[in-house]
Amino acid sequence: MVKTTKIPTILFYGESEQSVTPDLLHCESLITRSQIHKFEIKPHRHHDLNQIFYLKQGSGEANIDGVLTTVTAPCLIVIPAMCVHDFLWSKNVEGTVISIASPLLEVIEKEFKKEQLIIDSITLIAVDKGRVELEGLLDVLVSEYQYSSFDLREQALKSLINLLAIWLERHAPIRLNTVTQQSKSAQYFNQFTQLINRDFITHRKCDSYAKELGITAPYLNNVCHQLVGKNAQQLCHERLLLEAKRSLIYTVLSISEIAYELGFNDPAYFTRFFKRQTGLSPKAFRNNLSLKSS
Repeated sequence: MVKTTKIPTILFYGESEQSVTPDLLHCESLITRSQIHKFEIKPHRHHDLNQIFYLKQGSGEANIDGVLTTVTAPCLIVIPAMCVHDFLWSKNVEGTVISIASPLLEVIEKEFKKEQLIIDSITLIAVDKGRVELEGLLDVLVSEYQYSSFDLREQALKSLINLLAIWLERHAPIRLNTVTQQSKSAQYFNQFTQLINRDFITHRKCDSYAKELGITAPYLNNVCHQLVGKNAQQLCHERLLLEAKRSLIYTVLSISEIAYELGFNDPAYFTRFFKRQTGLSPKAFRNNLSLKSS
């Protein structure tokens, strides 16, 4: 039996929800959570979220996968999904935090035709060259995230993240891959998440995923419970639900068209699946969004 970890796996620090936002992206000021938590962010990790911290002003201590590093502005830190991290910031800290969901990161990796990008590995950059370019890019990214309407918003944000990934590839002198530092459970979990992102539309059984990973289904479930408090099937359903929400938010496809695109043979079954997961029918979910944006 795998022992339960004491390190919380969360969406954002201070929140209990674990599911990824339909935006696949989140932007906020570094001071926002730091100030709320008295500039001390305790050890935690994120399932399916990769984070970029840009420290524009101030300093701090960053403990990333057990490696303690003193950081001073201006610098940029990349922290991959499931990487344990904590911070102790100075009170004059200022900067930006960008959180990118793994499904979006995989799309970027395919477009770049690289096995692993800097944006997907632990990286520390002392920002000297390209600082004006980086800060301008982050300002536009935050502005688009906070103030843009739904019209072409998704395309704009994805383009800006692509530009950020390019900046990182051009300016990162230090690259630390933590695969050897991760526990076997974390490695299996990360591989499982990648397989789900690749195959969720096919509605694969958990036994099939476990077999591809070379482990048993019960062991896979134990790993998932250990790291995120959910079983493997729940994670498969969450990925389907995420894509369903994104289609309902960002496309004009009918409920039936979305159901078929997501691998459901019967739109009625898709509706039951969606309502069981969210408490709302797909139609009600879409209508609620329309009311909020009007």
